[in-house]
Formats: sequence, C-alpha cells, structure tokens
Amino acid sequence: MQRMRDGAVTLVIGDRPERLEAAADALVREHRARRLSAADAPGALPDLAARLVAPAWDGRRVPPAIVALPLCEHFVAAGRTLQDALGGAAGGGRLHLCDVVAVLEAEPLAEQLLGRREPFGPAAPDDALPSLLARQIEHASVVLLVGCEGVSDAVHRDLIAAIETLHPAVVCADGGAGAAPCTGAAELGRLGDGAAWRRELAGAVPAPGRAPERAVVFRDPRPFHPGRLAELVAHGLEPERVGRVLRSKGFVSIASRRGAVDAWSSAGDVMTLTRTPLRQGVRGAPIGQELVLLGLGLDVDRIRSALADCLLTDEELLAGPAIWSAYDDTLPDVPAAR
Repeated sequence: MQRMRDGAVTLVIGDRPERLEAAADALVREHRARRLSAADAPGALPDLAARLVAPAWDGRRVPPAIVALPLCEHFVAAGRTLQDALGGAAGGGRLHLCDVVAVLEAEPLAEQLLGRREPFGPAAPDDALPSLLARQIEHASVVLLVGCEGVSDAVHRDLIAAIETLHPAVVCADGGAGAAPCTGAAELGRLGDGAAWRRELAGAVPAPGRAPERAVVFRDPRPFHPGRLAELVAHGLEPERVGRVLRSKGFVSIASRRGAVDAWSSAGDVMTLTRTPLRQGVRGAPIGQELVLLGLGLDVDRIRSALADCLLTDEELLAGPAIWSAYDDTLPDVPAAR
C-alpha cells in the first residue's frame, strides 16, 4: 500500500458513525497518522485546518492526518473549505488533501440507487439520501464499500458497476480487507471534477473500457412539454423498458415556465427540478435541454427517442408562450436557493 507522506491529509466521510470511526481508525493505524474529527459544518473546517498546519509555521514536521466528517448536506462545501485551507497554508505546498474516502454500506446503497421508489410523489424523510450517496461517490477518490456480506454476489457486482459509472476514476475497495488505499488522487484537482455527469456534459472523452450503454447525453433547443415529460419520468424510464438509470443531471427548459432554466437532478428513483437564476436566451445560459443520464444496461436509442417525444412539436411551438403557460405542470418545482 502507498504510504501517506508528511503534510498529507485524508478526509473520511460516512453517514454511519460506527463505520466512519472504524475506517478512520484503520487509516490512523496504517499510516501512523494524527486523527481529527470535524463538526458537520463548513465553518468548523478553517479552525481544524489551522490545527493541522500549525507545525508548518515554524518549520516543524507535519505528520499525515486523518479527518473524519459525518455525511451531511454541505459535506462538499466542507471538503472544499479544507482543501482550500490546506492549499493556502504555510509551507509552500507541504500540506495537501491526499484522498477523500467515502465509506458506504453495501445494503443501503443498493436500496437507494438500485431499488425502486416513486420518482416524485409526496416527500419522504429520506428523499435527499440517494442524492447525498451519489454525490459522496462523485466527490471521492476512494470508495470503501462495507457490509458486503449482507448482499448477494450479483448485487455486489451491480454496486461496483454503479460506482464506476458515477465516477470512473474512483478506486473501489472492500471494507473487510483493511484500511482504505492511499491514492493521492485528491491532489490532482477540485473535488467533484471527476464526476461522470460533469465530464459527459463537457464532452470529455469517455474513460477507457466504459460500456457505451452507461451514458446518454441529450441536447435540443426546444422546450419540453410538462405533461409528456411528467408521464415519461413517472412511467417511461423503468428498468425493464430502458435499463437502470442511476443518476441524471443537467439543465432543462419546460415550456410552461416562461423561459426559466431548471436544474435537473436525479439519483436512484428520486428526481428534482430546481429553478436557477438563469433565463433562456440570456448570454451564458444553457439553450433548451442539456441532460445526461447514467446507468447500467441503458437502451440509448430508446431513451433519446423518449426524451425527443417530450419536446414541443412544430405546431405547439407556433402556438407560443401564452398557450404554453396554460399547460398542466405537475413536475417538481423547487425555488432557487437564495
């Protein structure tokens, strides 16, 4: 196993305290590192970073450190705060974020990403969990999969494939085989840059060996008809029809929303549409639909055709915005964050 160098910091993130503590302790033992725990708020990270970098100010050795962070809605902001604080610390690059380890329990992960749920019905207490788990994978350099004995071999294979689909460069390790590996990958860029949906929308070359049926990119300048799109999301994207959609992200234009640009996001079977400050036709705003769907065994042609059928027809386009605004719109409509 590669060793953590002096000045290296590994951030360990997990939603189950006992699994998080075990993973962090294993890394401390493996690398003879310091152990720190972060409060689940970005504001606590600068103080923690100051404790990490204090020896650098007078030229002392800065031993490797392990920081444990409970999974929370703002874990990405917390991780970036730590990354920035280390990068700006004294010592001219002696301190750096080495790895981000996502500790994920196999059975709940399979339930949230591979299970079946209502795509947008009444809000459930754990509606945010599939998205949090997907984002945890997308922002990690290492995924430590624990509790694998609780799932079948077939589900385990699907989980590995799902993790690799969401983040092709991530290292997936078995939590029963010891400490998470040290890769140094978090030194190479901004957290989240390697997420598959970002790379697909940016037109990046697919990762070597990636199966073509794992990603569908859909672009079109025409707006969606809200009724037909709602019907597709509710009943037209079932695994038996199009393959298993694990994650989708992008920007969409809904005809009934008068030029608004909505951020589309789904993980597992939970989908949201959130208003953005952007407007169609304004410089820098997406034009129409810019959407990527990621999954396993996707029927690429059928998905593209189904999405195209949800666009306004030529006749509907000619009817104009006054008619569009009267369309029945049952899609999620989350206001933009202030």
